[in-house]
This record gives sequence, structure tokens and C-alpha cells, in this order.
Amino acid sequence: MKRTEFLDKVANDNRTYVQSLIDENTRLGRMVAELEIERDQRLARETLLQERLDEIENESRKFAERYVEVEQQNTNLANLYVASYQLNGTLDRERVIAAVQEIVINLIGSEELAIWEVEEELNALSLIGSFGIDADEWSAVPIGTGMIGKVAETGSRFVVDEALFAPEEREKTLTACIPLKLDDKVVGVIGIFQLLQQKPGLEAVDYELFDLLGSHAASALFCTNLYSRYVEQVQ
Repeated sequence: MKRTEFLDKVANDNRTYVQSLIDENTRLGRMVAELEIERDQRLARETLLQERLDEIENESRKFAERYVEVEQQNTNLANLYVASYQLNGTLDRERVIAAVQEIVINLIGSEELAIWEVEEELNALSLIGSFGIDADEWSAVPIGTGMIGKVAETGSRFVVDEALFAPEEREKTLTACIPLKLDDKVVGVIGIFQLLQQKPGLEAVDYELFDLLGSHAASALFCTNLYSRYVEQVQ
């Protein structure tokens, strides 16, 4: 083989080899591009999947929170029903007073409380039931004196969280004072002093219980008085 022919053959072989390398590189480039597309699509699917998982977790958390709220509302309604039944289910005065004390202790969460009735002739509140306080000290409260007396005078509820000014010294632990009203007439007052240690403050259901006590305890005590007078007349 002549030298020229040999060189031409080598050149052709080189061109063929180079072209094969170019073709292979092009093929590999397409494969890389396809793999990158697949990778991007997979990442996009994973992102969408993660977003959906986050949405599901968020919805699940909201559902769980709502479930707890509903359960709490059901418990509150049950407590309100039980409290209402306790107050209205008897004409025995002592049982009504005990029911009020039980509501304050077990549902509101205070073991320091007092229940007074209005004595119109004395223009004062007369203690008819108490728990955890000095009954002698609180046996009578002049209407219009101190926060408790002002509640009896005005018929406006006192709650420490809503107060514009502090009660007097001996009422410094007073948390709430609830007027017991028949229509617009105050017939008694409930004083709730220090809350239990494990209860940091009043809750929404406590205000509902205040409203319930304000009306139902008033009517229950009034009915027990009427019933007592009726029994005395019959006897």
C-alpha cells in the first residue's frame, strides 16, 4: 500500500472514529437530557405530594382541634344542664344552697365562696351559705358597702378581670360577685373568692355559669321560700 493511500485510510478511520464519538456523545447528551426531565418531573411530583401531605396534616390538625372544641362544648353543655337541674330539681332550701356551692366548687373551681340573701328590712345582705371562708366575718354585708354591697345595690356583676378598680382590702381575693336577680330585682348575691391553684383564670363557660346562677339560683331560692311559707301555713 502506498504511503498516500495509507494516510488516507488513517484519516478516514479517524474521521469515522471521531464521528462515532460525536454520535455517542449526542446520544449520551439526549439520555442526560431525558434523565434530567424525568428527574425534574419526579421532583415536581414529590413537591406536589409533599404539599398535599402538608395540606392533609394541616386539615387533620384542624379537625383534631375542632373535635376537642366540640368535646369541650359538649362537656360545657352537660355541665350547664346538670347545674340547671340541680338548682331547679328541688324545693328544699338546703339542697338548693348545696347545689350552688357544688356548682361553684366543681364547675367554676373555687373553694372559697359565700351566698347572701337580701334583707330589705336591714338594708343588708345576710349570709345563708358559705364554704372555705370565715362565716362570722361575712355574716352580714351592708348594701352599698364594698364591692359585694355595690353589686347588691346596682345589680351589676363584678368580675376581677373586667374591673376598672380594685375591691377594698378584705375583698382583695374576690374573683367574681354575681347578683341573683328576679327580673331586675336583686334578691341575693354570690361571692366567689380565690380560685383553685390549678385554675389560672376564668373561662368562657364560667361566664355562662355566672348567668345561669344569676337567674336560676335566684328563682330556686325564691321558690324554696314560697314553699316553706306554704308548708308552714298548711301545718
